[in-house]
Amino acid sequence: MSLAIVYIRQSRNKAYERTASPEVQRQACLDLAAVKACGQVEVLSDLDVSGGKTRGRSGYLALFERVRSGSVDVVAAYDQSRAFRNTQDALSFYSLLEKRPEIEVVFVQGRFDRSPAGEFTYTAMAAAHSMERRMTAEKIKAAYAYRNAQGAATGPVPAGYKRVGTRAYGQVVIDDETAPLIRRVFADYATGNWSTRSLAHRLNAEGATRPGSKGWFGDTIAQLLSNVAYTGKTYSKSRRRREGDLIPAQWSPLIDQPIWDAVQRQLHSKRGRPGLKTKGPGREYAFRGLMVCGNCGRRMHVHTDHRRTYYRCRGTDAPDRCPGAWAREVNLFAWGDELFGHLDAYRRSDFAQQVAGALDASQQGPGALVQVEATIERLGKRFDWGHIDEATYRAEHARLEAVRNELMAATTPATAAVELDGLLDAWRTGIPAIQRELLGRLFDGLEVSEGQIFRYVPRKDREAAVAKLVDRAWPTENAMGKRGAGGI
Repeated sequence: MSLAIVYIRQSRNKAYERTASPEVQRQACLDLAAVKACGQVEVLSDLDVSGGKTRGRSGYLALFERVRSGSVDVVAAYDQSRAFRNTQDALSFYSLLEKRPEIEVVFVQGRFDRSPAGEFTYTAMAAAHSMERRMTAEKIKAAYAYRNAQGAATGPVPAGYKRVGTRAYGQVVIDDETAPLIRRVFADYATGNWSTRSLAHRLNAEGATRPGSKGWFGDTIAQLLSNVAYTGKTYSKSRRRREGDLIPAQWSPLIDQPIWDAVQRQLHSKRGRPGLKTKGPGREYAFRGLMVCGNCGRRMHVHTDHRRTYYRCRGTDAPDRCPGAWAREVNLFAWGDELFGHLDAYRRSDFAQQVAGALDASQQGPGALVQVEATIERLGKRFDWGHIDEATYRAEHARLEAVRNELMAATTPATAAVELDGLLDAWRTGIPAIQRELLGRLFDGLEVSEGQIFRYVPRKDREAAVAKLVDRAWPTENAMGKRGAGGI
């Protein structure tokens, strides 16, 4: 049975936009003779996604793969700009279709021509669409900059407010339905009797949540309490990034200044407490990013307490309050000993040399450098959320940049050579960066229950190979104890 794929895209799925809506595109493509002639029709779409982007366009990526596999007879789109507003993507798709002459491509507006003249026209139009997109982006950027300088709301409105009218000509007013809840959050936190997490738990338990939301999280409350928009102010360049001067906004304050000041004092007093600071730029953890809660499937946080490392489910802070699986890292090393001990017989002959080289490098640079870069990224997020002020951000960023530059320039060799005979030796070096690398080459996730790993998710790019290796390590579930292979 012949198959036609209809592709639909729209940057902004808004009814008031002067462009072909997804519904119009879909129906017009279905009415094409080539599509009607097919026994089966499949519709792929990317809504609220720019045609200038490749990442995030799941519909386009699926279409590309279907064309490459040759499992489609007809491809239909409203016009060339609906499919591409990126010259590189357009040319890559044309090159692919040249290898698949049996696939017919049809547009509602315009035509697809594989002749030399058609290729020239297609390429010129692709460049024109890309130029139009970039020029439009510059115009929008300039318009946003002007409105920001006037104190207008150019992005999503904060909880407790609502927009009346359009983004261009409407205004932001206080939402009488949700404003009392926002005022309560500020008032309760200002007393000093609550942390952001405990306040989130209390509000969720009472059912005091915003309409349509899943509930409160500690991070959500921290962001809300740091949003200066509630005082009727905004930033002259970017409210979201807190760039520019603080200026009066074109909306009324929701929170009185004394309450705002009291909240900021409480937030400031809770920053920098012992146990909350990064232990150092070289800090690494063997199971970082791999641990998954066996109760709810959420990823698990790394925590340290008196030099003990453990992993705790993120769901303990969620509105639905997962019971919270947790595991001590020291108890997980035995699992690694058993795994890599079994796999030692299947290692590559040059493994020892490879790991020894990685060990030398990690002594001075990569592990520490990666950690510093991650800390810089987290610092930016904390500033975006309002957890730190601009002066603190700039000072800490300058310090971290200096540390990163020192690490990049460092050329100090490893202090001593380490003899490694196999996987188990590499695992037992006790260096978290090497342990994390070994695990990361095999797994995308390790599920935890009752403090132990009992299920694994192999890396997607080597699922069969990893499953085969682990089966060699633990041929049966009885041999694995309570551990078993499978997907999360």
